[in-house]
Amino acid sequence: MSTDQHVAAVGAAAPPGHPAPRRDFLAKAFGVTALLTAAGSAFGLLRDLLLARYFGANQGTDAFLVAWTVPETAAPLLIEDAMAFLMVPAFSLALVLREERPAGPDPVRQLVRATLPWLLLTLCGLSVLTAVGAPQLVRFLAPGLVDPALAVTCTRITALTILPFGIAGYLGSALRAHHSFTAPAGIYVAYNLAILGVLLAGHTALGVRSAAIGVAVGSLLMAGVLVGPFLRRLRVSRRRPRKSRRGGPAGLVLIPLAILPVAGFTLTRQSQVFVERHLGSGLPPGTISHLNYAAKVSQLAMTAAILICTVTFPLVARALAAGDLRTARDRVEKDIGQATALVLVGTAFLMACAPSVVALLFERGAFTPHDTAATAAVIRVYSFGLPAQALIGVMVRPYFSVRPVVRRADEDPASFRVTRLDWYPVAAMAIGLLVTVTVGLAATPHFGGLGLAAGNAAGITTTAGLLLRGLLLRGLAIRVPKVITGQSRLLAAALGAAAVGYLADGLTASPLPATLVGGVTVLLVFAALGAVFGAAEVREPLLAGLARFGPGPRTRAEPAGPAPTPPAPTPHLRPLKGSCPMDVDSAQQLRLPAQATAGRTKRQAGSGRSAPWILMYHSVADEEDDPYLLTVSPERFAAQMAWLHRTGRRGVSVRELLRARAEGTAGQLVGLTFDDGYADFARHAVPVLHEYGFTATAYVVPDLLGTENGWDVEGPRKQLLTLDQVTELARAGWEIGSHGLGHQALPGLPAADLAAQTRESRRALEELIGGPVTGFCYPYGAVDLAAARAVRDAGYDYACAIAHGGLTGRYALPRSYVGDRDGALRLRAKRGRHRVRDLLTAVRAHRPRRVGR
Repeated sequence: MSTDQHVAAVGAAAPPGHPAPRRDFLAKAFGVTALLTAAGSAFGLLRDLLLARYFGANQGTDAFLVAWTVPETAAPLLIEDAMAFLMVPAFSLALVLREERPAGPDPVRQLVRATLPWLLLTLCGLSVLTAVGAPQLVRFLAPGLVDPALAVTCTRITALTILPFGIAGYLGSALRAHHSFTAPAGIYVAYNLAILGVLLAGHTALGVRSAAIGVAVGSLLMAGVLVGPFLRRLRVSRRRPRKSRRGGPAGLVLIPLAILPVAGFTLTRQSQVFVERHLGSGLPPGTISHLNYAAKVSQLAMTAAILICTVTFPLVARALAAGDLRTARDRVEKDIGQATALVLVGTAFLMACAPSVVALLFERGAFTPHDTAATAAVIRVYSFGLPAQALIGVMVRPYFSVRPVVRRADEDPASFRVTRLDWYPVAAMAIGLLVTVTVGLAATPHFGGLGLAAGNAAGITTTAGLLLRGLLLRGLAIRVPKVITGQSRLLAAALGAAAVGYLADGLTASPLPATLVGGVTVLLVFAALGAVFGAAEVREPLLAGLARFGPGPRTRAEPAGPAPTPPAPTPHLRPLKGSCPMDVDSAQQLRLPAQATAGRTKRQAGSGRSAPWILMYHSVADEEDDPYLLTVSPERFAAQMAWLHRTGRRGVSVRELLRARAEGTAGQLVGLTFDDGYADFARHAVPVLHEYGFTATAYVVPDLLGTENGWDVEGPRKQLLTLDQVTELARAGWEIGSHGLGHQALPGLPAADLAAQTRESRRALEELIGGPVTGFCYPYGAVDLAAARAVRDAGYDYACAIAHGGLTGRYALPRSYVGDRDGALRLRAKRGRHRVRDLLTAVRAHRPRRVGR
C-alpha cells in the first residue's frame, strides 16, 4: 500500500471523534491571537527601542544580551516550542479520551496530576543550577566578552525566569488544547509591559541591569495571567469518577523518554544563537547587539506566520490523536502555504527597505548611523532564512504530535519505545547547526557579523528541507511536488516585489516616507504577482476580498418578464451551478428587477469565481498555407500535449472541466477545445489525446458536416467531419458541441435567426449523436448579450468565446488561442496572461460605475 493509500485508508476508517471546527471559529481565534500577539510584539519592539535609546550598541548591551540567552533559550523550550510540542498533543489526547469515555475519571485532571508536580520540581532545579553556574555559562557563551562580570550579574537575575516560563508554557498548552487562545496570546503583553516599566523607572540608577530585572518581573506576570483561566477550565472539566463502561485499561500513560527528542530539537535549534554569541564575542564591540537588533526586526516578519500554526496546531494534534491522517495532512499543507506567503511578503519588505526601517526604529540617542547601516545589512542577510524558519515552525509541530509524550493505556506497549525516527528532527537540526558553524567560521573573518547571519540562514534552510522529508517518513504523506510548486510561485512573487520595493524605497531619503512607500509597493506588487503566478494563498483571498467588499456584480437593466423554463437535467450530466463569474443560465441572475440593476452597466452575473483555463485549437495538420494561423502540426500538437502531461496537467472536455470545478476537484485540469469540426481532429488529434488519457470538446457545424470550410475566404479548403465521424466520436465519449447551424456570426441577427442558429443546431446534433448537446461555441468568437441570452434560452449549459471581453461567465468562457509556434515557454506565458486578464476582469467587475459614464 502506498503512503497516500495508507492515508486514505486511515482517514476513511477513523471515527469522527470530535466535530470539525467551523471556519468562523478559526478566523476568530486567529483574529484574537493576532491582535494580542501584535500588541505583545509592539511592546517588545518598544522595549528594544528603549534599549537602543538608553544604551545603544556597546559592551554593556553585549553583556546583557549574553545574559538574555537564558530567557531567550527558556522561551522556546518552555513556552513556544518544546512545551507546546509535548503538552498540546498530550492534552488533545486527553480531551479525545474524555469524549470517548465520558463515564470514567477525567483524563485531563489525571494528566495534570501526573505531570505538573514533576515539572515544577525540575524547573526549580534548573533555575538554581543556572544561577549558581552563571560564571561558567558566560565564559562558555562569550569567551571574548569585554565585561563578563556584568554578564554574570544579569544572568543570575534572568535565571529566575525559568520557573515562571515553564508554568506559563504548561498552562498555555492546556488552554490552547481546549481551544482557548485569548489568555495564552496575552502573556507577552504582560511580559513586555513589565520590562518597559522597570526600564523606564530604573535605567538611570541601574543601567542595563534594569532590563534584566524587568525580564524577571515580566516572567512572573506571564504565569499569573494564565493561572485563573486554567483553574476555571479545570473546574469546568471536573467530574465524579465512575467505573468505566469499557473493559480493559483506561486512561493515559506518560512516556518520559519521549521528552528527550523534543527538548533536544529545541536546544539544538537555539544553539544557532549560542554560535552567534560565541563567534560574535571575538568581533568588535557592538556586533552582538547589531545581530540581536537585526534578529528582532527580522522575526517580526514571522509573527503572523507563526500565529497560523499556533491556532491550527491543536486541530492537527486532535486529528492525529483521533487517527485522521488525511485531515492532518491537508491542514499542514495549507499551513505551509499560508505561513510562507505571510513570511515572504515580510521578507520582501525587509530586503527592500531595511535601512529605512532600522533608521526609523532605532536611530536616536546612543544608536548611531553606523549602527543603522550595520544592522540593516545583517537584516538583509538574515532574511534569506526567514521562510525556512517559518516552515520549521509549521512542520515540526505535527511531527512530534504523531508520537506524543502520553499515549492511550490500551495501546500496544511496543509503541511506547522511543525510536531512531523520533530523533530525526534533532539530527536535521544538528546538520543545520553544522552548516551554520561551518559557514560562520569560514565567513566571519572576512565579513564579520554578515558572515554569522549568512551561516544562520544557510543552516536553517538546510534543516527545513530535511524536515519536509521527515514528515513523509513519519507517515504524514505531504504531497511534496504540490508544496514545492506553491512555494516556487510565492518565492517568485516575493523576488519581484522586493526588486520593485527597493526602487520605491530609494525615491526619498526620509525614513518614514521611504518605509511607507516601499511597504505599500511591496504589498501591491506581491499581491499582483502572486495572483498572476497562480499562488492560491494570494489569489483566493484577493478574489474573495473583491467579492466581499466590492459593490457586487454589475449588469445592464433588463425588462422584467417570465423566465424560460430551464431544461431538465439528463442522466448523463448533473446541472452545474456557479462555475464561472457569469451564470446567465439562471433566469433570476439574467433578468434582474430594474431597481436591482440601477447604477450598473456592464454585464457580469454569477459567483465571481475565476474562469478556467481553456485552450482553443482548430486544425491539426501539416499545412504550409495558413493565413489565419489556425493550424498546428501533428508534431507540435504532440509536444504541447506532452508538456501538459509533464507538468501534471490533464486535458479534458469543457463539460468535464465545469463539472469538476462545481465539485471542487478541477485541480490541474485544462479545457481542450477544437473549433469548426475539421476531419483532421479525428485523424491526428484523437490518437494523441487518447495516448495521454485526455478528453476534449469538438464544436461542429451541423449544416456543413462532410463539406469544407467555405467561410475561410483566404484560407485553404479543409475537409470537415462527416456525419458518421461525429456519431463515432460521440459514442467513444468525446464531447460534441454546436458551432452554430452554418458558422454564422450571431451578433446583430434577428431573434428568429438567433433561435435557429442555437436551437436548431442543438436539436440537429442531438438527433445525430443520440445524446445531449450542452456546449456552444460562438462562430468567430463573436458574442453580445442577445447572443448569450439566445444560447441560454436554447438550453445550453455553457458557451465558449475567445478572449476576455465585455461579457464574462459561463456563457462567455474565455479561451487561450494555441498556434503552431507555441512551445512550452509560450504556453506558460499564455497561462500567465490568462491569470492577469482574469484578475483584471474581477477587478473591473467590482468597480462601481454610474450609468452613462
